[in-house]
Amino acid sequence: MNNLLEYSGVVTKIRAMQKNLLTDDDFREIVAMPDVAAVESYLKKNPAYAEAFGNINESDIHREALEAVFGSIVYRDFAKIYNFADPDQEKFLKKYARRYEIRLLKKCLKYAIAGRAPGDEILWHKDFFKKFLSLDVEALHECTSLDMTLKVLENTEYYPVLMKVRMSGRAEGFDYETALDMYHFSTIWKERDRIVSGDSVKAISRIYGSRFDMLNIWFIKRAKQYYEMPEAEIYTLIIPVLYRLRQDDIRALVTAESEEQFAAALARTFYGKQYEDLAPDNLEDMYGYVLRDVLRQEAKKHPYSAATLYRYLYLKEHEGEKLVAAVECVRYGIDPEEAFKYINAV
Repeated sequence: MNNLLEYSGVVTKIRAMQKNLLTDDDFREIVAMPDVAAVESYLKKNPAYAEAFGNINESDIHREALEAVFGSIVYRDFAKIYNFADPDQEKFLKKYARRYEIRLLKKCLKYAIAGRAPGDEILWHKDFFKKFLSLDVEALHECTSLDMTLKVLENTEYYPVLMKVRMSGRAEGFDYETALDMYHFSTIWKERDRIVSGDSVKAISRIYGSRFDMLNIWFIKRAKQYYEMPEAEIYTLIIPVLYRLRQDDIRALVTAESEEQFAAALARTFYGKQYEDLAPDNLEDMYGYVLRDVLRQEAKKHPYSAATLYRYLYLKEHEGEKLVAAVECVRYGIDPEEAFKYINAV
């Protein structure tokens, strides 16, 4: 009953917002459109996109601009949900929003390492970051080097994490990104009992636990296939949280000497048994599928919990990613059937 009372207002708001999420039929219609201008006109008819696309010209709809537009829509929806949240839900939402902060920080670090300032797109969201998060977006926008970026971050929680990488002698972009991810994942797992309560603890534990397990499997596969890392280095990439995976599973995946051995080790894991389509060559797609499946189950099982907040925000972010891919398919004249298959794999 307490969960029902605490979450009734924010869940009612989310249910109203869910009505504007795009369906498969919407995406089929979008990828069959003749040009980007037609997609823009279509989206302007959807209440969720009308305002954002009202101030953008078709000539400005390049990929980075689209990502910024859809990002601003996610941030707008986050703010709407936050306005209906009680103090405990606000606590969860602020921790959840760290993912936006880290995503922006990774982009700034890429530019800094290349000796360039970030694009103006990051300024589109400066008001959101000022209200809900700790990054000084305007100061980061002026940075043209790693030293300048680290100086701006000096009084944030990310500074010690990034400086540890800087002092290690392995100061490449991949190392900074991995360190940020590890910090974020470990922190949110340790703090979950303090940022949610009741049914939300079970739901959030399963959502994040499943996500970390699948990421660990994916990280191991990428490290072996694309980077040919030695086993000792692969272990350093593993998120120090095991939910349904066991240490034996990790060891078998890391030490697999062939694609066949990796596939056999994967099939023996909880996820290999639970999802029969899971295979070494579709881990990236299955990561998203498993997360959406777990979110659906937990939001259904615990409708008046943080799972419903997480699920909506994730679906809205995923919708933006699919729309970017759909617009690019229209721009380059990809066959609608092929385009629909492609965006469903995003």
